[in-house]
Amino acid sequence: MYFGRCFIRAAGTFGYDKFIKRCGRFFCDFLSGIDSVHLHMKYTYPKMDNPFIYVLEEDENGVVIHYRTSRSGFPPFLFGILDQVAKDFYDLRISTPLLPEKPNENNEEGLKYRIRINFDNRNYMACKAMQNGAIALERKGNFLGNLKFNKQQKPLIELSNGILLQLFPFSLIFRSDLKIISVGYQLKQLFSRRKLIGHSLLEVATLRRPRLNLSWENLVTLQRVTCELEMMLVTQNNDENSLSKVSRTMSPRSKRAEPNYLLLRGEMRHVKDWQAIIYLCNPLIDNIDDLSELGLKLSDLSLHGHGREMVMTGQQHTSRLEDLYERAEEKANQLQVTHELLDEWKMQGDELLYSMIPQSIAESLRRGQKPIDTCEAFECVTISFVEMTNMDDLMTKSALEAVNFMNAVFSALDNVIDQHNVYKVETIGNVYMVVGGAPTKNETHIKDVCMVALGFCDAMDDLSMNNDTGVHIRIGVHSGPAVAGVLGRKMPRYCFFGDTVNTAARMQSTSLAGKIQISRVAYNLLQCFDGFICEPRGIVMVKGKGEMETHWLLRYQPLRKKSSLDDEESDFL
Repeated sequence: MYFGRCFIRAAGTFGYDKFIKRCGRFFCDFLSGIDSVHLHMKYTYPKMDNPFIYVLEEDENGVVIHYRTSRSGFPPFLFGILDQVAKDFYDLRISTPLLPEKPNENNEEGLKYRIRINFDNRNYMACKAMQNGAIALERKGNFLGNLKFNKQQKPLIELSNGILLQLFPFSLIFRSDLKIISVGYQLKQLFSRRKLIGHSLLEVATLRRPRLNLSWENLVTLQRVTCELEMMLVTQNNDENSLSKVSRTMSPRSKRAEPNYLLLRGEMRHVKDWQAIIYLCNPLIDNIDDLSELGLKLSDLSLHGHGREMVMTGQQHTSRLEDLYERAEEKANQLQVTHELLDEWKMQGDELLYSMIPQSIAESLRRGQKPIDTCEAFECVTISFVEMTNMDDLMTKSALEAVNFMNAVFSALDNVIDQHNVYKVETIGNVYMVVGGAPTKNETHIKDVCMVALGFCDAMDDLSMNNDTGVHIRIGVHSGPAVAGVLGRKMPRYCFFGDTVNTAARMQSTSLAGKIQISRVAYNLLQCFDGFICEPRGIVMVKGKGEMETHWLLRYQPLRKKSSLDDEESDFL
């Protein structure tokens, strides 16, 4: 709320206080016309994402407003603005029973709120009653305190719909089912080949402003809101009885005989005695050329609508320019959505790329670095190979079942490495390769890889319990120097080279199902970390290496920290 109040105070320093003062005689008038304020400021601030506000209900104790916005969390800001306006310009204090935290409705049109605002609205209601022909008024505050009415005065004569349609020759009247029951003379002439009476408003028009669905429920609430209707016209090639809407695409003036649509601006008035709504409006015509294309004369425009003067002087606020602006705005919104989708697709592409090549290497290649220049020597890394030993059992199943099962196995292994600082190099057949200490160097690579190896065993045990076919793996681990990088240009892969890779593969091939075999070098490095339980395996004959001393990695059992309670017990004993 505080920021809303500060916004109005800051607006006053730019001269907008004069504009706000002229928006309405009563605070309720200001609320009803605030959408027109936003329309006025839209051209000063083209990127302004303005909300839509109109009065739903009004009584002597306040109003209920409809508030629609594309941004969440703004009702307190709105209330702060209204509170400051009411205080500074209408000498009123407003309150609300409860500001809604969640919208009453959320759809493609935006977040919709229904907000009750309490204030002294008696003067406005008294003036409204007077406008409606009331002659017996009670005290309605200071504004009407000095007004006196003659109780013997005869009631005002009601105007017929015929007179209204003469005053507003472009207006129309429709029922609750949106069926048009009467139209003004000029509108009837424009649609002479296309009978409007008896047809639904939905078939011949769209509601351009405000951006709401064209329904009876919405139109009844728009009693004090400027509305614009776009009436669809037919070209000369259309049949007389055609009711299909014409494309909004505008061809050059020299090539079109008639405009595709007619823009009307006015207000909706719900006449309860008629059980209908009358749309009192005037056409929005920019210049003489548009007047000629519509087949109208200057004398056809109402005197009270100032349409003649505006056409002649060319100073009318061009609605076609508004329409083009709104279309440009829609395209800008579509472009923004496209950019967001592009960012999302780029993110997905990056995730896929980084799953095949380390991010640091991929960024280097993007900057134009040659693949060979990405190669780097590492003094010490830890490499682990994992192999499924019961592939023959899987091959007894159908090929699709075998592939699905292997996918479940490797997905479970992927879930394990996501929890540790290691890098999955590749999967070849039924062999899975993991590296620690590269491409990002670290001193805990042996611990990370061993934790992953133990996690692999646990994951396979869980998977075997949930499937008829058991999963048996054997794991080998070795540490030492290696060289890694991307070679070639086609199907780039981040690969490791060196004797360490071959030795780690031999540790896996000479291991046993369900076992983790680590070399003597890896075992010595592992002694720097507490909690790993190992046992010697002895001497193993390794192809290409000869005899090697290896160990079994059994489990990880972190040492329990000695608590103060243990100290007290030891002292007692």
